[in-house]
Amino acid sequence: MLKIRDFARLAEVSMTTLRYYDEIGLLKPVHVDPETGYRFYTMDQLPHLHRILAFKELGLGLTQIAELLDESISPDALQGMLRLRQAQLQQRIQAEQEQLVRIEARLRSLEQGSCMPDYEVVLKAVKPITGVSLHLAATDLAYQAHWIDAIDAMLKRYEVKPVDHLLVLHSMREDEQISDSVEIVAPVDWRDTDTLITRSEGRLTRCELPACSHMASTLHHGSPSLVMPAYQALGTWMENNAYTIIGPRRKICLRRGAHLDDVLTEIQFPVEKVS
Repeated sequence: MLKIRDFARLAEVSMTTLRYYDEIGLLKPVHVDPETGYRFYTMDQLPHLHRILAFKELGLGLTQIAELLDESISPDALQGMLRLRQAQLQQRIQAEQEQLVRIEARLRSLEQGSCMPDYEVVLKAVKPITGVSLHLAATDLAYQAHWIDAIDAMLKRYEVKPVDHLLVLHSMREDEQISDSVEIVAPVDWRDTDTLITRSEGRLTRCELPACSHMASTLHHGSPSLVMPAYQALGTWMENNAYTIIGPRRKICLRRGAHLDDVLTEIQFPVEKVS
């Protein structure tokens, strides 16, 4: 028999690792001295340890490895675990490749003499939204602001608290990449939607926006009428990172005030990676 120190040296693992494997039942010593507590192993246990280490190198967790070492596990179950791990690694590689593309784009910007961009673009996931909306045929900013104020006042009058910031949804004509109309969306609890629709005499309608796993987002600080550079920044980011727009853009007023210079607006584009 081999002492734990000798077995660890032979297998090129730490004694701490062997003790932990013993504690969780993954690899038990053949003998434990009842007086000293010393653990002893045999050479015959090396293949078992090597199998544990081989599965660990595949990135499998110790719980999964314990299941794999159970000889009753079926080949299909083993294949399922490995395919799941394969998918996880592929997702990680894809995410790191996309991060590399963004780093390269930032390096190109630095090489062209630009230090920090005026608009930082981030990619995030957004949850689905349930609420009420008002459809406007006109896209004039002053007209939008009037109706945002009107909807906000209605919510307060009927003591309905929005669950998130009001947003403007820009629909697109299929034949042209320009805004044809807008919807002002008030995210509210679904139990309040019927009340608001009735009180508005049908002018407000129920609205459900789906979740979006990839939303390109940037922030504009200042007058909403000067927001064009934010859209240009999003367009440049999508071009540099190989993304394309797949739905109507969203404009969210995060902060409103008496002075236009204090307005904070978030611009969001639902996007997907170009094949």
